[in-house]
Amino acid sequence: MQIIQIEPNSLAEQHGFLAGDNITHVNGQPIHDEIDWRFYTADDYLEIKFKREGTNHKIEIEKNPEDLLGITFEEIRYRCCGNKCIFCFIDQNPPNLRPSLYLKDEDFRLSFIYGNYVTLTNLSPRDAKRIVTQRLSPLYVSVHAVDLNVRQKLLGIRHDDRLLSKIKYLTRNGIEIHVQIVLCPGYNDGEILADTVSKLSLFYPKLKSIAIVPVGLTRHREGLPYLEPVTPAMAKDVIIWGEEQARHFYEHQQRYFIYLADEFYLQAGIPFPDEQRYDEFPQIENGIGMTRHFIDLFESTAIQFPSKLEKPRSITFVTGKLAEPIIRTLVIERLNRIKNLSATLVPVENHFFGTSVTVSGLLTGQDIFQALSSSTIGDEIYLPENCLNYDNLFLDDWKVENLEHRLQKRVKVIHTNFMELFAKKST
Repeated sequence: MQIIQIEPNSLAEQHGFLAGDNITHVNGQPIHDEIDWRFYTADDYLEIKFKREGTNHKIEIEKNPEDLLGITFEEIRYRCCGNKCIFCFIDQNPPNLRPSLYLKDEDFRLSFIYGNYVTLTNLSPRDAKRIVTQRLSPLYVSVHAVDLNVRQKLLGIRHDDRLLSKIKYLTRNGIEIHVQIVLCPGYNDGEILADTVSKLSLFYPKLKSIAIVPVGLTRHREGLPYLEPVTPAMAKDVIIWGEEQARHFYEHQQRYFIYLADEFYLQAGIPFPDEQRYDEFPQIENGIGMTRHFIDLFESTAIQFPSKLEKPRSITFVTGKLAEPIIRTLVIERLNRIKNLSATLVPVENHFFGTSVTVSGLLTGQDIFQALSSSTIGDEIYLPENCLNYDNLFLDDWKVENLEHRLQKRVKVIHTNFMELFAKKST
């Protein structure tokens, strides 16, 4: 691990470390990444070996266990995925996007740090031992199917990756796991799905949750196997089966364990379960219970809405086609009860990925612009925050400023607190 920066007045500076030094060992343990570094430097006595311009060095440090040394390392080199999943969304990206959108990561460290889903196909016994030793928990695992033949077809692998043996080892050694199953009609639904859930449930309680999500299909599938989309009728069948399984599990474990993606309920036109059904929302970042959380949060916030604005104001909200009914009936109708406020909604058709992609998180700047430019819109535009990344970029590299310039309107991101709408503008 090469040091790229030393914080001024830090322990590292006091002990003579320099940018460019390569850390090799701490207390005899090899250091491969920052997880190793943080784990092994938590002791009060450290013997750190490093190389400087090809020469080996050693520094001993005594410190409090919670003290940081003040070292910034080069970025971790993550493992890439060697699978050829027939439903991989990255393979369905259009050309000429930024390089990071084509990265197929398959690294248990990203699963631990960020909650990325990994298949564990490349997890070695040494990796598994490290996970247990360093207590890298929880992990997020894409299973899809436990039947070997089905699993090989879905993941595009030829070998037996011994998935259940790996899960058994990890859970028996205290590692918590959250699972997702991407439902591909004709492959891992029906009896295959039931078998997968049944066998995974044997690892409860360390295997804490199973999320079932519908396969996402874009229009960019040239050269890829044909896959059936999940239809509203299929979504209804999944809900009936999944809710029955979850209730059965709750009766025995006081936990629902099985959770269904919001898309199923929206597609089937079935009301969302109440908050209790999602336990502590273990997979909300995977779109599981996000709508229920949004509904409850909006309704609790709406109690604080003013009954009248001092001056007339017109605003427009942007959403994907899937969430349109919820936003229109819940948000737009409620806001239009406020005197002097006019709220409209523009649901955006996804031409970039294809009209079968209907979630707001995959909307692009150019599609939003096209939808807004052909609609009657207010003086202020509000976007859902999940259509932008941490750098405030859309998937097509448009920025919010691009929309403002082209529309000559104010464009803002609406977060979970709708009281933001009524905050006094700074001058």
